[in-house]
Amino acid sequence: MESDKENVWFFIKDSQQQGPVCLFELKKLIEQRVLSVDTFVWNKSMNCWKTAKSVAIFSDSIFESTRIHLLPDKFKTREEYEEATYPYGRPYVRYLARFFDLSLFSIIFIISVSILFPTFIAETSNLYIFIFSLFLWIIFEPVIISIFGNTLGKSFLNTKIKSVTGEKLNFITVFKRSFFVNVLGMGLGIPILNIICFFLSYRDLKGRGLSTWDHKIGTVILYGKVSLSRLCIAGSFPIGMLAAGFYI
Repeated sequence: MESDKENVWFFIKDSQQQGPVCLFELKKLIEQRVLSVDTFVWNKSMNCWKTAKSVAIFSDSIFESTRIHLLPDKFKTREEYEEATYPYGRPYVRYLARFFDLSLFSIIFIISVSILFPTFIAETSNLYIFIFSLFLWIIFEPVIISIFGNTLGKSFLNTKIKSVTGEKLNFITVFKRSFFVNVLGMGLGIPILNIICFFLSYRDLKGRGLSTWDHKIGTVILYGKVSLSRLCIAGSFPIGMLAAGFYI
C-alpha cells in the first residue's frame, strides 16, 4: 500500500510546477496524453525531477495493470487496449451519451406528469419542460451514478466515470459534477447561451483532453470502443424526440 508521501506528485506543464495530484490522476493525465511521457514529475521520495518515462512506476507494465483494473475483462494486451480506447476528450461521445440520458429521462418525466397533472403538460411550453427536466436531472443523475456506477447512456456508449482514485463516485461528487455540466457545459438549455457553453466545453475537451469540471472536481472519464450503429442509435433518439415535438 502506498504511503501518503509516495502518492503526492507534482509535474511541470507550460513551464510551471503544478500539483499536487495523486498517482492515479497523474497516470491518467499521461495515459490520456494531457501530459507526455517526457513531462517532468517529482514527489518527496525522489532526489530530483525526472521525466515520467524514466520513473519505473510509469512503465508500460504498470500502465497495463492499471488499465486492466479500470476496464476489467476487456483487454489482454496493450495493443488491444490502444486499439479499443481513446485518450482524448471525445466530446461527441460525451454529448450523445448525455442527450441520450436526458431524452430518456424527459420521456419518463413527461409521461409521469401527463398522468398525474395533465394540464401542466398541455399549458407549458416545450422549452420550459426541457429546462425543468435539466434541473431535475441534476438531482437524479447523482442518485443513479452513486447507486449503479453509471448511466444508461454512458454504458450504451461504453463510457465510464470514475474518481481520480479509481473508485465509484459518491452522491455529493456526482451532484457537483452534474451541476457544473448542466450550467457551464449546457447553459441550462437556454438558447444561444447553450451554444456558447457547448463551444467552450468542446474547446477544453479537444485542447486538454478533459473538461474544466472533471479537472476541478477530480473525476476521470474512460472511453471504450463503440460501434457506429450505437452512435447512430444514441444520436437518433434525441433527434426523434425533436421531430415528435417534445423539444423546440
